[in-house]
Amino acid sequence: MANSLHIVGVQFSSFTRIVQFCCEEIGLNYSLGTAVNGQDFVPRSAAIQTLHPFGKIPILLDNGKALFETQAICRYLDNRYNQSRLQPVDAWQRAQVDQWCAAITAYVDKNIIRNYILEFRFPKGNNGSVRMDVAEAAMPDIIATVKILEKQLATRQFLVGDQFTLADIMLMPALHYLSLAPNNLALLRQDSPLRDYLKNLLERPAAKKVFI
Repeated sequence: MANSLHIVGVQFSSFTRIVQFCCEEIGLNYSLGTAVNGQDFVPRSAAIQTLHPFGKIPILLDNGKALFETQAICRYLDNRYNQSRLQPVDAWQRAQVDQWCAAITAYVDKNIIRNYILEFRFPKGNNGSVRMDVAEAAMPDIIATVKILEKQLATRQFLVGDQFTLADIMLMPALHYLSLAPNNLALLRQDSPLRDYLKNLLERPAAKKVFI
């Protein structure tokens, strides 16, 4: 599909990976990186604030037009290039997808990525060491989050209804990072529905291009 899409972001970012995954599912050609036309748009820089007033990533550039916030980007891509196939037709189920996308952004990503994974990815302890007290303090919220997701997925293949949606795309990076994190075996027990859910998502051709 012909287009001129660029994701301003870094590949290890969970939110950048969400936009990547969305592009791959739709079958879009895109480029990725913080450099655009010789200028580097790194987070919180003066340059990036010309694209995103809060200086965050990712940002989507579509033929030079900038769009920020991951949920808005994914809905735009699905609506503009995919006839909204990643969103249910039914109004109630679509609202459920929106609900879970918002919850993943506000709670799941915060509990798993911001408060736990990033402590191992970018340690802030003495001499660059991991602050284990910070990691341990995050565990109760992670365990609670895992239980919530397990309950939601206990009797269904996907997060909402019986179709793969933007909600599943939103959840994938945080869950994948959690599966690779220290103590993941304790968090994702052998009979957890999240294990099969993650395994099935990783088998999608689009996921293999982003996560494997």
